[in-house]
Amino acid sequence: MNAPNILIVGAGIAGLATWRALQQQGIKAQIIEKHADWAYVGAGICLPANTVAAFERLGLRKPLLELAHQVTQIEYALADGTSLARASLQEAPLDRQPFVALTRRDLIMLMAQGIDCVRFSTTIQSLQQDSKGINLTLNDGKQERYDLVIAADGFHSATRALAFPRARIDEFGMTSWRFVIERDTRNLQPVYYLDKDDAFMLYPIGKNSVYCYAHLADPDSALYSQSAKAVLRKYFAHYLNSVTEAIAAIDDDHAVTVGRVECVVTDEANNGRVLLIGDALHGCPPTLQQGAGQALEDALTLARLLRTRSIDDGLRLFKQERMPQIRWVINQSNSIMKLGKLGKYWLGRALRNKKVRKQGPANVVGWRALLNEQYR
Repeated sequence: MNAPNILIVGAGIAGLATWRALQQQGIKAQIIEKHADWAYVGAGICLPANTVAAFERLGLRKPLLELAHQVTQIEYALADGTSLARASLQEAPLDRQPFVALTRRDLIMLMAQGIDCVRFSTTIQSLQQDSKGINLTLNDGKQERYDLVIAADGFHSATRALAFPRARIDEFGMTSWRFVIERDTRNLQPVYYLDKDDAFMLYPIGKNSVYCYAHLADPDSALYSQSAKAVLRKYFAHYLNSVTEAIAAIDDDHAVTVGRVECVVTDEANNGRVLLIGDALHGCPPTLQQGAGQALEDALTLARLLRTRSIDDGLRLFKQERMPQIRWVINQSNSIMKLGKLGKYWLGRALRNKKVRKQGPANVVGWRALLNEQYR
């Protein structure tokens, strides 16, 4: 049987993981990327235990741990610093792997090492499928044919827009901000501060380096295009000093990644020989920090199946194996976001805070369930 001709669209975490996973199985692939160079959108990234386990299967656990910062506790608190709940990450099943965090730049550069087949500034303009493959027209006018196209081009996947007309993106009516600041990280563990339907996270990602995430209700996107620092200073002024000081440390608006809190909605993992993976398939709110973990699971599952199966059988089994966990992660991530939005009203805040005090940090509850495979 001839080796399949495979194209990966996107050189982010999902695309690079897929290339590496296929390489492990002796399967070659090419990568195209719309940007002119490596892209590091998103500031920092938090990797729970299941994600670190996936990096181990990809052969990158040791260098990852050398780069990353390990945390051992998660806390949820109110805007004034009053603690709602804490949870140790060193108890079963959470202790199966370290919980770590690092900059997206460091993670992308780690995953990109040894990969020299990326064609930058390259996009798909059109595609046509037949029973045996896909004909593509690229932005330079070239026409190419592939047996399989893997869409790893993110939340707003252009490939998905071409091949999956029924897929859509749902909004939560919120804008988010992400940035990294310098701060003493000695004895600092991640804290998620909750107020009404707004929240702010402080997460150490290295020596004197802290990843910050914030979101606010912004149903008409009025805040999206405004000065990030000005918006954050205004709407988080009532938070405790550690938050207001973090905002004050922003150099300028260019240091902040601004986005909308969204969720990809599709049950179609593939349309013929075009396959969605990573955020293109299951992008959702970052409440469980599963973007990278689920992308790596996609990559490892696909590569394992293609080693012994035909492309069509592999895609069928990919959907069968992956969709139960994907649906569970999306539902849990959305549920945590909806729990946070309860805080808009006094009674909702009381119910939310009572639930967190009783059950513990919502993301930790989700991680336990995921590690125990309760989605099955």
